[in-house]
Amino acid sequence: MENLKLNAEIRTTEEKLSDVRSSKMVPAVVYGKHQEPILVKIEYSDFLRTFRKSGESHIINLNVWGNSIEVLVHEVQKEPISGDFLHIDFFAITKWEKVHTKIHLHFVWVSQAVKEWAILEEHVKELEVKVLPRDLVDAFDVDISVLKEMWDSIKISELNIDTAKYEILTPDTVVVAASKPAKIEIEEPTSTEEAATPEA
Repeated sequence: MENLKLNAEIRTTEEKLSDVRSSKMVPAVVYGKHQEPILVKIEYSDFLRTFRKSGESHIINLNVWGNSIEVLVHEVQKEPISGDFLHIDFFAITKWEKVHTKIHLHFVWVSQAVKEWAILEEHVKELEVKVLPRDLVDAFDVDISVLKEMWDSIKISELNIDTAKYEILTPDTVVVAASKPAKIEIEEPTSTEEAATPEA
Protein backbone atom coordinates (compact mmCIF):
# COMPACT_ATOMS: atom_id res chain seq x y z
CA MET A 1 0.00 0.00 0.00
CA GLU A 2 1.14 3.52 -0.80
CA ASN A 3 2.52 5.51 2.13
CA LEU A 4 0.03 8.37 2.51
CA LYS A 5 0.83 11.43 4.62
CA LEU A 6 -1.38 14.31 5.68
CA ASN A 7 -0.65 17.40 7.78
CA ALA A 8 -3.10 18.63 10.40
CA GLU A 9 -3.20 21.68 12.66
CA ILE A 10 -4.54 21.75 16.20
CA ARG A 11 -7.99 23.34 16.40
CA THR A 12 -9.24 25.08 19.55
CA THR A 13 -12.78 24.88 20.92
CA GLU A 14 -13.04 28.66 20.56
CA GLU A 15 -12.75 28.47 16.77
CA LYS A 16 -16.06 28.55 14.95
CA LEU A 17 -16.52 25.73 12.46
CA SER A 18 -17.83 28.22 9.91
CA ASP A 19 -14.59 30.23 10.22
CA VAL A 20 -12.49 27.07 9.77
CA ARG A 21 -14.40 26.15 6.60
CA SER A 22 -14.26 29.69 5.19
CA SER A 23 -10.45 29.52 5.48
CA LYS A 24 -10.48 26.54 3.07
CA MET A 25 -9.86 24.02 5.81
CA VAL A 26 -11.91 21.08 7.09
CA PRO A 27 -12.58 20.60 10.82
CA ALA A 28 -11.81 17.09 12.07
CA VAL A 29 -11.31 14.99 15.16
CA VAL A 30 -8.82 12.20 15.87
CA TYR A 31 -9.75 9.50 18.38
CA GLY A 32 -9.22 5.83 19.14
CA LYS A 33 -9.21 3.20 21.87
CA HIS A 34 -5.81 4.37 23.03
CA GLN A 35 -5.95 7.92 21.70
CA GLU A 36 -7.46 10.87 23.52
CA PRO A 37 -9.63 12.95 21.15
CA ILE A 38 -7.72 15.72 19.36
CA LEU A 39 -9.47 18.55 17.53
CA VAL A 40 -7.69 19.37 14.28
CA LYS A 41 -8.17 21.13 10.96
CA ILE A 42 -6.80 20.15 7.56
CA GLU A 43 -6.28 21.94 4.26
CA TYR A 44 -9.33 21.06 2.15
CA SER A 45 -7.39 20.39 -1.05
CA ASP A 46 -4.84 18.22 0.80
CA PHE A 47 -7.56 16.06 2.33
CA LEU A 48 -9.46 15.74 -0.96
CA ARG A 49 -6.32 14.59 -2.79
CA THR A 50 -5.46 12.08 -0.04
CA PHE A 51 -9.01 10.75 0.42
CA ARG A 52 -9.29 9.98 -3.30
CA LYS A 53 -6.44 7.51 -2.77
CA SER A 54 -7.20 6.28 0.73
CA GLY A 55 -10.95 5.83 0.97
CA GLU A 56 -11.73 4.24 4.33
CA SER A 57 -9.36 1.27 4.12
CA HIS A 58 -5.93 2.84 3.62
CA ILE A 59 -3.74 3.92 6.53
CA ILE A 60 -2.86 7.63 6.59
CA ASN A 61 0.09 8.99 8.54
CA LEU A 62 -1.44 12.09 10.10
CA ASN A 63 1.16 14.62 11.21
CA VAL A 64 -0.10 16.60 14.23
CA TRP A 65 2.40 19.00 15.77
CA GLY A 66 5.33 16.87 14.67
CA ASN A 67 3.76 13.63 15.91
CA SER A 68 2.75 11.00 13.33
CA ILE A 69 -0.47 9.15 14.12
CA GLU A 70 -1.61 6.22 11.96
CA VAL A 71 -5.30 6.73 11.22
CA LEU A 72 -8.16 5.58 9.02
CA VAL A 73 -10.93 7.84 7.77
CA HIS A 74 -13.82 6.59 9.89
CA GLU A 75 -16.57 8.96 8.81
CA VAL A 76 -17.02 12.02 6.62
CA GLN A 77 -19.85 14.51 6.72
CA LYS A 78 -20.75 16.26 3.46
CA GLU A 79 -22.93 19.18 2.49
CA PRO A 80 -26.00 17.54 0.87
CA ILE A 81 -26.16 19.74 -2.22
CA SER A 82 -22.55 20.68 -3.04
CA GLY A 83 -20.95 17.51 -1.67
CA ASP A 84 -18.27 19.58 0.09
CA PHE A 85 -16.64 18.01 3.16
CA LEU A 86 -17.97 19.49 6.40
CA HIS A 87 -16.26 17.32 9.03
CA ILE A 88 -13.98 14.29 9.24
CA ASP A 89 -13.60 11.62 11.92
CA PHE A 90 -10.18 9.92 11.99
CA PHE A 91 -9.75 6.67 13.93
CA ALA A 92 -6.28 6.16 15.38
CA ILE A 93 -5.36 2.51 14.87
CA THR A 94 -3.50 0.14 17.17
CA LYS A 95 -1.36 -2.30 15.23
CA TRP A 96 -2.29 -5.37 17.28
CA GLU A 97 -6.05 -4.69 17.33
CA LYS A 98 -8.53 -5.27 14.50
CA VAL A 99 -10.15 -2.25 12.90
CA HIS A 100 -13.70 -1.99 11.61
CA THR A 101 -13.69 -0.56 8.08
CA LYS A 102 -14.99 -0.90 4.53
CA ILE A 103 -12.99 -2.34 1.61
CA HIS A 104 -14.05 -1.71 -1.99
CA LEU A 105 -14.62 -4.45 -4.55
CA HIS A 106 -12.68 -4.28 -7.81
CA PHE A 107 -14.30 -6.16 -10.71
CA VAL A 108 -11.64 -7.71 -12.97
CA TRP A 109 -11.44 -9.74 -16.18
CA VAL A 110 -14.30 -10.23 -18.67
CA SER A 111 -17.60 -12.11 -18.41
CA GLN A 112 -18.48 -14.29 -21.42
CA ALA A 113 -22.18 -13.75 -20.71
CA VAL A 114 -21.70 -9.99 -20.84
CA LYS A 115 -19.63 -10.26 -24.03
CA GLU A 116 -22.58 -11.98 -25.68
CA TRP A 117 -25.53 -9.88 -24.57
CA ALA A 118 -26.12 -9.95 -20.82
CA ILE A 119 -25.67 -6.88 -18.63
CA LEU A 120 -23.50 -6.76 -15.51
CA GLU A 121 -25.48 -5.89 -12.39
CA GLU A 122 -23.28 -4.79 -9.48
CA HIS A 123 -25.24 -5.20 -6.24
CA VAL A 124 -22.42 -4.78 -3.70
CA LYS A 125 -19.49 -2.40 -4.19
CA GLU A 126 -17.77 -2.63 -0.80
CA LEU A 127 -17.54 -5.00 2.15
CA GLU A 128 -17.67 -4.16 5.82
CA VAL A 129 -14.88 -6.04 7.60
CA LYS A 130 -12.80 -6.35 10.73
CA VAL A 131 -9.09 -6.81 10.05
CA LEU A 132 -5.67 -6.19 11.57
CA PRO A 133 -4.09 -2.99 10.21
CA ARG A 134 -1.18 -4.91 8.67
CA ASP A 135 -3.65 -6.86 6.47
CA LEU A 136 -5.50 -3.85 5.09
CA VAL A 137 -5.82 -3.68 1.30
CA ASP A 138 -7.21 -1.02 -1.02
CA ALA A 139 -9.68 -3.43 -2.65
CA PHE A 140 -10.72 -7.07 -3.08
CA ASP A 141 -10.58 -8.35 -6.67
CA VAL A 142 -13.75 -10.02 -7.98
CA ASP A 143 -13.15 -12.28 -11.01
CA ILE A 144 -16.24 -11.87 -13.21
CA SER A 145 -14.94 -14.30 -15.86
CA VAL A 146 -16.86 -17.02 -13.98
CA LEU A 147 -20.09 -15.42 -15.20
CA LYS A 148 -20.37 -17.51 -18.35
CA GLU A 149 -24.14 -17.77 -18.84
CA MET A 150 -27.24 -15.69 -18.29
CA TRP A 151 -28.28 -15.48 -14.61
CA ASP A 152 -24.86 -16.60 -13.36
CA SER A 153 -23.97 -14.74 -10.17
CA ILE A 154 -21.30 -14.43 -7.48
CA LYS A 155 -22.12 -14.26 -3.77
CA ILE A 156 -19.95 -12.81 -1.01
CA SER A 157 -19.29 -16.31 0.33
CA GLU A 158 -17.91 -17.30 -3.09
CA LEU A 159 -15.28 -14.56 -3.19
CA ASN A 160 -11.66 -15.57 -2.84
CA ILE A 161 -11.13 -13.83 0.50
CA ASP A 162 -9.04 -15.23 3.35
CA THR A 163 -11.62 -15.36 6.15
CA ALA A 164 -8.86 -16.17 8.64
CA LYS A 165 -7.64 -12.59 8.14
CA TYR A 166 -10.84 -10.80 7.20
CA GLU A 167 -13.96 -11.04 9.35
CA ILE A 168 -16.69 -10.16 6.85
CA LEU A 169 -19.58 -8.32 8.48
CA THR A 170 -21.66 -7.69 5.36
CA PRO A 171 -24.46 -10.33 5.18
CA ASP A 172 -23.95 -12.96 2.48
CA THR A 173 -25.71 -11.83 -0.68
CA VAL A 174 -25.21 -11.59 -4.44
CA VAL A 175 -22.35 -9.26 -5.30
CA VAL A 176 -22.65 -9.26 -9.08
CA ALA A 177 -24.78 -11.04 -11.68
CA ALA A 178 -25.14 -11.47 -15.44
CA SER A 179 -28.72 -10.42 -16.07
CA LYS A 180 -31.07 -10.11 -19.01
CA PRO A 181 -31.26 -6.60 -20.44
CA ALA A 182 -34.50 -4.79 -19.74
CA LYS A 183 -36.89 -4.77 -22.67
CA ILE A 184 -37.20 -1.32 -24.19
CA GLU A 185 -40.64 -0.48 -25.45
CA ILE A 186 -40.48 1.55 -28.67
CA GLU A 187 -43.59 3.50 -29.52
CA GLU A 188 -44.67 3.01 -33.11
CA PRO A 189 -44.65 6.30 -35.05
CA THR A 190 -48.01 7.69 -36.09
CA SER A 191 -48.71 7.06 -39.77
CA THR A 192 -48.63 9.98 -42.19
CA GLU A 193 -52.35 9.72 -42.80
CA GLU A 194 -53.17 9.66 -39.08
CA ALA A 195 -50.82 12.54 -38.33
CA ALA A 196 -52.10 14.72 -41.16
CA THR A 197 -54.35 17.58 -40.15
CA PRO A 198 -57.77 17.28 -41.84
CA GLU A 199 -58.38 19.92 -44.48
CA ALA A 200 -60.98 22.55 -43.67
